[in-house]
Amino acid sequence: MVEKHIKNLLYNHDCVIIPDFGGLITRYVPARINPVKNTLVPPSKKIAFNEKLVLNDGLLISTIAYANGISKEEAKQLVTAFVHKARTHLNGENRFEMTDVGVFRYNAEHKLVFEYTEGDNLLEGSFGLPEIVARPIRHEEPAVLRTLMKERQAAEPATSKKPIRSRLKRAYHVASGLALTGLVGAALYMLSLQTDYNISSLNPFSLLGTERQMEQAPELTAHNIAPQEEVASIDAASLNSSAENESPVYDVDADAWAASSSNTNAEGVQYTAEENVTSNVEEETSAVQPEVVSTTVSGKDGRFYIITGGYARMHNAEYSRQEIAEFGHEAKVLEPGKGNRLFKVSVADFDTAEEAQAAMNTYRKSFGEQIWVFNN
Repeated sequence: MVEKHIKNLLYNHDCVIIPDFGGLITRYVPARINPVKNTLVPPSKKIAFNEKLVLNDGLLISTIAYANGISKEEAKQLVTAFVHKARTHLNGENRFEMTDVGVFRYNAEHKLVFEYTEGDNLLEGSFGLPEIVARPIRHEEPAVLRTLMKERQAAEPATSKKPIRSRLKRAYHVASGLALTGLVGAALYMLSLQTDYNISSLNPFSLLGTERQMEQAPELTAHNIAPQEEVASIDAASLNSSAENESPVYDVDADAWAASSSNTNAEGVQYTAEENVTSNVEEETSAVQPEVVSTTVSGKDGRFYIITGGYARMHNAEYSRQEIAEFGHEAKVLEPGKGNRLFKVSVADFDTAEEAQAAMNTYRKSFGEQIWVFNN
């Protein structure tokens, strides 16, 4: 019966602790491809075992008590009987199998070793998904394409001589073009050496351009030339009009200017004073704000804490801390350190171990005999 409850808890929890035996831890395994079997395996959970997780977090006992309608003491006795049965099998047969979970053995160093047996998929998101067979597809060319490739391969020997002929023909055209260009250049050079001919005179477009420029050029006549007297009169008239259009010059009262400048300075001083008063008020407001007390302890601090319980998840530990804080205690949550995955909840903390031990009797009346002192 205990094995069935352990398996059910592994579906919804990352860690299930069996008191005085060890803890079963699950980890996520992504989907993977098996190249040998040509299969696609869905995501799943793998189970590992940690022999050092023997502290009772109350999860297994509470689940058994709630599912069977019995008290926690009776559930604790069932778990103790299950642990005794497991250790008896290990000492006698060196093997203990937990159904649909795994097999426990002792190694040469007499340490407990766990071997996970893959059964049902413990990941709820992939529950019921089977392995998918994905065989590779062999690419086969269609019959029409194969026929065309064979015909092309058969025609290649007959056409192998054509590229050589085409290259020779192309080289012949290039050589003849270069020879013709050279002859034309030599003829032009010989003509330029003679005194009676000019190369620029051979360009017919240059003659057309000069005739067009001569047609567009205006005739220079006596009517187009302005006398000097008329130019002088025009300049004088323009000077007079520019003098009349100039902007007037205004006189400014010196007393009014001084008064306006004094008002501007007074406003600047008043604005600076208001800024100083505002900054002083903001500084006083920030100084009055109370300090926020942290309810989570991370890292080593050397203090001695009275622990009421350990939890595998942070939200369970925070829920227990809030319940303790409602009774007026300064409860805190200690984050797990190296080699530990439990979130511990403390009801009080002290500077020395003697002070913590002296206060144990007082806190046992409210929290039971299972509390202990932990040096962080």
